[in-house]
Amino acid sequence: MAEDKDRLHVLQVTDCHLLPDPKTTLLGVCTHASLSAVLETACAERTPDALLATGDLADQPGADTYELFLSTVRAFYTGPMLCVPGNHDDGAGFEAALPTADLTVDGWRLAGVDTHVDGEVGGNVSGDELERLRAVLTEWPSNVLVAGHHSPLEFGCPWLDRHRIDNGDDLLSILVATDANAYVFGHIHQQRDLAVDGGVPVLGSPSTCFQFARDTPGFALDDAKPGYRWLTLGADGSVESRVGRVEAFELNLDPTDRPG
Repeated sequence: MAEDKDRLHVLQVTDCHLLPDPKTTLLGVCTHASLSAVLETACAERTPDALLATGDLADQPGADTYELFLSTVRAFYTGPMLCVPGNHDDGAGFEAALPTADLTVDGWRLAGVDTHVDGEVGGNVSGDELERLRAVLTEWPSNVLVAGHHSPLEFGCPWLDRHRIDNGDDLLSILVATDANAYVFGHIHQQRDLAVDGGVPVLGSPSTCFQFARDTPGFALDDAKPGYRWLTLGADGSVESRVGRVEAFELNLDPTDRPG
């Protein structure tokens, strides 16, 4: 690590919703431009030691879109990266195109969990995936950060709460039983810093493009700017985090703008 030898600095980006044509807009936002602005802003603050990309990286999944994601990231950052799929992603295509293997970086294990189901908006973790994660966390009993796409918890936004992991309690029980240090996720296009009994932080992060309004019964956009989350991981297992925004990015939100 370049700085803070006893601390790992992990950048999380999520819900990029890229389209094959980088100039295309979605809900009034050029999602490629907003991702580029997020990466430029975050990487100007410091060089990440690792990057987590937690799903919905494509709005129209395909090899071209995933290559666009990779090339955009690599223009700003060339280090270790872990990607997990979201509901807008294509599972097989995602795994073929992107780095999905767990990372071990400076005494920390960064473990992905697949919460997406092809063709479904909501999340589920298969029995095989739960057992795989349990084995990973048992093998690496300390300093583990787990990353997925969906929330395992309700958080007070009814239309998004319906999309949570339907067997989220099973995931949470594994995280608590194995003393995972935190779970980070996307999907909700807003910041939520939650926790479960047992003290495991459950951290939802803003999108690199448009945000959803908080605590609304149905779909609504918010004028908060594109965001990202820094996670600072200590050798003692501590997890500190903060959300950053690209305040200079101009938003022209348009709920009717839905290409394709």
